[in-house]
Amino acid sequence: MKYFANLRVKAIRNWNKNSKKILITILVIIIIITINQILKNMPKKIEPPQITYTPHISVVQEEEVPKKYQEPIANILERYVTFCNNQEYEKAYNLITDECKKAYYPTLEQFTGYVNYVFQGKKKSYDIQSYSIVDNVYVYRIRIFDNFMANGTTDGFGYYEEKFILKEENGNIKLSIGEFISQDNPQVAVEDEYMKVRITERTVDYESETYTIVVENKTDDKYIVIADGSQTNEVKIDLGSRQDLADDVLEYFVVAPGKFRVQKVKFTKFYDSGNTTKGIVFGAVRILEKYDSKLKTTQENLDNAVKLYSMEIPIE
Repeated sequence: MKYFANLRVKAIRNWNKNSKKILITILVIIIIITINQILKNMPKKIEPPQITYTPHISVVQEEEVPKKYQEPIANILERYVTFCNNQEYEKAYNLITDECKKAYYPTLEQFTGYVNYVFQGKKKSYDIQSYSIVDNVYVYRIRIFDNFMANGTTDGFGYYEEKFILKEENGNIKLSIGEFISQDNPQVAVEDEYMKVRITERTVDYESETYTIVVENKTDDKYIVIADGSQTNEVKIDLGSRQDLADDVLEYFVVAPGKFRVQKVKFTKFYDSGNTTKGIVFGAVRILEKYDSKLKTTQENLDNAVKLYSMEIPIE
């Protein structure tokens, strides 16, 4: 009994001497156990999805650019950006197809202005992504942004984006900029007793088609009004399944007696939409004895028109 009495006395003395330390130790142990229990019961962390950068898999069709073209495409784009970064304008200009130069940048000076607008005199970085593949034409989205390491600045995080077109010609990959795809001369024509209509040029971009149309007035005393913004459905593109209006209201597509008029008309049409252009439709042709360009087509004109009709100029 004496032994237990001494033991109890020692325990009481030890508690009185170290009670604070003992309480703190117990509290720490309780906190650790509680935290471990909470972590054990928490749901497992969900890992974010893994993103794979696949620059040669098209976004639209999810098709892979043929492997034999992937390296040449990457190389020509790298060379183009490098030349532009170094302001070696002529070398960059020489990478562009002659067709693209003729359509959009017929002189080196015009191309230089374009490069200065895009690159702003700074070193730029870029990334590429295959966007669409149609009939061996490879549409790539290119994003051009500041090279912060080279420029020593972090001002702004914007980028310039454009569709570059690459296609194989005679075994070599060719580059077009400004979303330019092709330009040709359909040389189709239709005529009736009042006029002769010819389509002399077609420019195809990734997002549009632009036609040069020549209308010759075969009469010597009547006005031919194709479009003046006063009627609906004046000029349309026939895509087979539907007809779409021209992008802009044509303010004065009118041909005076014995004259001819050259008119450019632009339509929105995505190159990878799957639609084929069937023709250009004049939906509200007006053959008039008189016409005032300030008044445009009036109800009196319509009531006294020699003829009101529509005409389609086939493209295929």
